[in-house]
Amino acid sequence: MFSYKRRSIFLSILSISLAAGLFYCIFTKPKDKPIPVEDVFSQAPWSKPLPYLPPLAGVGEVRAENCGKCHVEIYAEWKTSTHANALSDLQFQSELSKPSSPRWLCLNCHTPVANQRETLVDYLNNGDYRSPIEEPNPKFDPKMKEEAVTCAVCHVRLDENGNSYILGANGKTKPPHPVKIVPDQLRNRCLDCHNANYILDDQLVCAFNTGIELEQKENSHGKLACGSCHMRELQRKLVKPELNTPIRTSHKHSFIGGGVPKKFELYEKQIPGGYRSGLTIEPILWKKKGNDLEYSVSLKNEKAAHNIPTGDPERFLLLKISILDPEGRSLADKEIKFGQEWEWYPKAKLVADTRILPGETKVWMDLFTGIEKGYSKIVFEIYHIRLKESNAEHMRKNSEKVKSYQLRKKISEIENHYPFSSLVHKEAVDLNSGKSRIYSPEEVFRISKNRRGE
Repeated sequence: MFSYKRRSIFLSILSISLAAGLFYCIFTKPKDKPIPVEDVFSQAPWSKPLPYLPPLAGVGEVRAENCGKCHVEIYAEWKTSTHANALSDLQFQSELSKPSSPRWLCLNCHTPVANQRETLVDYLNNGDYRSPIEEPNPKFDPKMKEEAVTCAVCHVRLDENGNSYILGANGKTKPPHPVKIVPDQLRNRCLDCHNANYILDDQLVCAFNTGIELEQKENSHGKLACGSCHMRELQRKLVKPELNTPIRTSHKHSFIGGGVPKKFELYEKQIPGGYRSGLTIEPILWKKKGNDLEYSVSLKNEKAAHNIPTGDPERFLLLKISILDPEGRSLADKEIKFGQEWEWYPKAKLVADTRILPGETKVWMDLFTGIEKGYSKIVFEIYHIRLKESNAEHMRKNSEKVKSYQLRKKISEIENHYPFSSLVHKEAVDLNSGKSRIYSPEEVFRISKNRRGE
């Protein structure tokens, strides 16, 4: 009887506890609280797209195609740029397809104007980036979406009355549209995205620190803007000739970077678009010692105001040196990498950084041992690697998650559509005559156009 009473009391207490717990869950569970995106990300410029930009007086919709009706040369340059291909980029589209991808946030840099967005996010449930409150955008422009980082991203703003105007860097003409000349706003716009660094959670980390690298450079070398190198200055008419405007100082709008374009057909646009290596590379120094061969290679980051490479933390330079026999067959080769090394799991962590700092010289010294007589040539190559084969294979295996059939097919055979890397320097030395040949930029880009994979 005693044990039965104790059991009854225990069950009663348990029932009351369960009922209290259920009551708490139903009536006292914290409800979703909308938190403004600005509060969560401290008003970081990449946390939201630019506000809706209405049609521009004298132009119409603020699309690049409309700008191109007058700014013909600039429009043609932009179409070959990384900016114009920022949305169709196969690597980016593969990242967007991941279940963990914060699509709404990533798109803020790849389609940065509200006009380009099917939905808009102003609030996050409880401040959680994984729980965006997406609202349909009644002013969505599908044509403008496909333009990715379009002209308006840098050049169109709203006046105090909510009307669009052009933000310019030059003046002295009377264009058909309203314009304000504020060159400093244009110069600083790049870093709104190219300096996006933020820790979302243990694995999701934005680590684009080019702006921070520029600031470090500025401390001892003066102020430089991205356009100083990536938008080469030239004298030309800013609009088509028949409009009879004067020749003025302009800038290339190809935005050429490290020489790895988004498509194979864009290799031919790299040099006309303004590609210049930031590295000064000394010719190979070498010495024979019996069956051994000593060598050294010197690379100086003389022209870039940021680290080389910069941007995507998984980019790196691969230096390769090979010994060839008279038939051109490799007898031996060695490699070294300059870049960042990250551990992504269980928590993202930068473990090493061997990139070349502005003004820094890296010297690679080593030797080949036990090479039999008969070697005739030493070949030195530098590759700028954007996508490793191991990552590409992961993308192929997960391509079925991509909704678009065309994108899905391209990602499944990505090596045929997307350059993983570029050969950016090649030197060959005849070990018998001592004569050296350094390949021209045109030659290395022709080689790169025909390469597939890493």
